Amino acid sequence: MRMIQYIITVFTTLSIVCGHFIYNHRYRLNHQKTNNSHDLKEINGSNPIITIIIPARNEAHRLPQLLESLLTQTGNFKVIVMDDGSTDDTVNVAKAYQVEVHQVQYSIEDKWRGKSRVCYEGMKYCNSKLVMFVDADVVFENNEVIEKLIHTYHHQDDKGLLSVQPYHKTRNTYESLSAIFNLMTVVGMNHFSSLKKQKDNNIAFGPILLTNIDDYLATNGHLNAEHSIIEGFAIGQAYQQLNLPVTLYEGKGNIHFRMYEEGLNALVKGWTKHLSVGANQTESRIMFAIMIWLFGSIMTSLGIIFSCIYKPISKFKMLTLYFIYTIQFIQLHRRVGNFSRILLCLHPLLFLFFCSIFGKSLWHTYILKKVEWKGRHFDIH
Repeated sequence: MRMIQYIITVFTTLSIVCGHFIYNHRYRLNHQKTNNSHDLKEINGSNPIITIIIPARNEAHRLPQLLESLLTQTGNFKVIVMDDGSTDDTVNVAKAYQVEVHQVQYSIEDKWRGKSRVCYEGMKYCNSKLVMFVDADVVFENNEVIEKLIHTYHHQDDKGLLSVQPYHKTRNTYESLSAIFNLMTVVGMNHFSSLKKQKDNNIAFGPILLTNIDDYLATNGHLNAEHSIIEGFAIGQAYQQLNLPVTLYEGKGNIHFRMYEEGLNALVKGWTKHLSVGANQTESRIMFAIMIWLFGSIMTSLGIIFSCIYKPISKFKMLTLYFIYTIQFIQLHRRVGNFSRILLCLHPLLFLFFCSIFGKSLWHTYILKKVEWKGRHFDIH
């Protein structure tokens, strides 16, 4: 029995070490101006500095939060809402905020539909040097977010692609079931780990993408995502192929979103879609470290169970291991979202839920080869 205690102790220690290295780099938006930075408050002219394109499909209840947060922003910018066949009041809600609204029209023969097509169509109405694509569930937390985004983009010489993963804010308890998925979205990009091999990024977050018009046209932008479920991956790879920089940032303190507030069913479908291709982009040794860290949740739980069954196994030691692992588990997840601390303490339940959705995703990826999202079916190639 002491051998079991030894194995659990060693594995948990290794797991905690892996947990440190999978997310030991932080990247935040920069408000420090460079020599070629512009003061957005001083620039006036007929053309905006940046065009913000918002793809929207049945987002009448979410759009007001985003549009109201945009009204507080400083700078010269234009907002375009691209409606993707909404059946709710999305168009009227957008028009009430006096922003440009355009509706995408599909022909019967059109196979390319969805967010990437809508964003691509939105470029027809862009008359600025910079363009930013923003998901409808995003909210800007302060009035300097656009300035910070543009100043951060200046630090990469106004070239390439800048992407941001918003901080995930939750209200209902079930929303915290997204905890591990959100963390994996960030650490699975490789960029935030010192274990990464590849120097340059070739994948990007999808909720917020900032680029310049010339680079977008040179890479064909969202056209690269015509057959992709997650557009950030396809677009990032297109930029990297032209040796253009692709940068990733955390949104905490500046940008947040609320995911799957429609209910548990939407949460399951959403993460099934996301995981169907996301895991393929993570470097092998980072993925290995992630798996070791995640299995630490089950190992520490088994330690407590075994200590209750077999007396030679110390309850105190097993509880201590569980406590230390849980502290790290909470710390890592609170970087990406305000998830329920109670559920984070019950991390074995979150891990089992994650495994069930991951299994469902594998079924859709390799057997069914399609996923469903917002009433549409997407083929997985």
